Amino acid sequence: MFSCSFLPPEVIIRILSFIPSKRLPKLRLVSKQFNSIISEPCFLRLHHTHALNSPSILTAFSVSSKSLVVELKLLRYTNPNQTALTAFQASLFEERYNEQTQKPITKSFLGDRVRVLSSNHQLICFVTSKEHFLYDPINQKTLEISQSPSASSSSSLVSFGFVPSTLQYKIIRFLLPCHPICKLETLTLSIKGRNYKHHLEISPWRSQETECPYLLQPYPPVHADGFLYWTTKEAPAKIVTFSLEHEKFSVLPPPPCFEDNPSHDFSLCGTRGKLWAVDYNALEPNIEMWMMNGSNGSAWVKTHLIDLKETLTRYYRAFPIRIHDIRCDCVFFQVLYPSRVKIYYTSKNEVKDFGELNHELQCCYYTDGLLCL
Repeated sequence: MFSCSFLPPEVIIRILSFIPSKRLPKLRLVSKQFNSIISEPCFLRLHHTHALNSPSILTAFSVSSKSLVVELKLLRYTNPNQTALTAFQASLFEERYNEQTQKPITKSFLGDRVRVLSSNHQLICFVTSKEHFLYDPINQKTLEISQSPSASSSSSLVSFGFVPSTLQYKIIRFLLPCHPICKLETLTLSIKGRNYKHHLEISPWRSQETECPYLLQPYPPVHADGFLYWTTKEAPAKIVTFSLEHEKFSVLPPPPCFEDNPSHDFSLCGTRGKLWAVDYNALEPNIEMWMMNGSNGSAWVKTHLIDLKETLTRYYRAFPIRIHDIRCDCVFFQVLYPSRVKIYYTSKNEVKDFGELNHELQCCYYTDGLLCL
């Protein structure tokens, strides 16, 4: 009989929490102690915390749209030290696939566009005007989710995220307009089970109203670390946050650029579980990137200043860029008009062009998890 009695329990838990999820079922059979540890909700939370440091990347290309059917080409890249650009290149140029880059998967959906939403956890959500699906990129399984009662009758924004403290996924549909009273519908998916048989318990859609005294931009919010984030319409811009756990709105202290440059165009980005604020100066032109480095906006750090004089072909008053990946050494982004892929290298302080992009590209991040749909 295997025994780790010479090690403190907290050390055993910490060691096991770093092991990939696909290896844990066999370790559960090693001893009753291992089985008990792996079955506990606290172990799920710790495993998730460690997995956040090594996210995998999923790139999704809308490869065709015919007769209200959209096809997505999905590519997983499991090396956390690479950027989304690596997965993009492998998919675009059909490079040789290896054990870290899986072969593409193609899925079809009803609708004219598919949004790919990350939870910063194991599951990803595909949303169209007609369908909702959960996707498990680790086990490559898909689960269809019922539509909310008002899905076909109201203009709305759909968001998706994970609450680490309660081990719950939430799909939230915000009915427009959100000011001054926000009507929303919530679907809660809770991780349940023991003995490694973890599954999702799906609740019915729940309708509610909450105060929202802010004029929000009519765009889908950004998700990071269990919160949703918008910018407001009025100047100086504010950052409004919505707690997925408590389902309440509040205001987040913005980075200094919001007050210093009220005439600039601002955007938010949720990448690798972090919240970023992007300050676009149309006259220069350039962008400043700020990362929220403290809880509740208590600290912001300026990480990048990217000169776009050679990148943008003409004057754009509104933000003309989509950010796909942000690291300390580079930024992977897309100029929308015309659609071209770029990467900014911090060490060289230069932007390199990677060519034209004819399909919509969406990148999201997922972590190793213990669920099975």
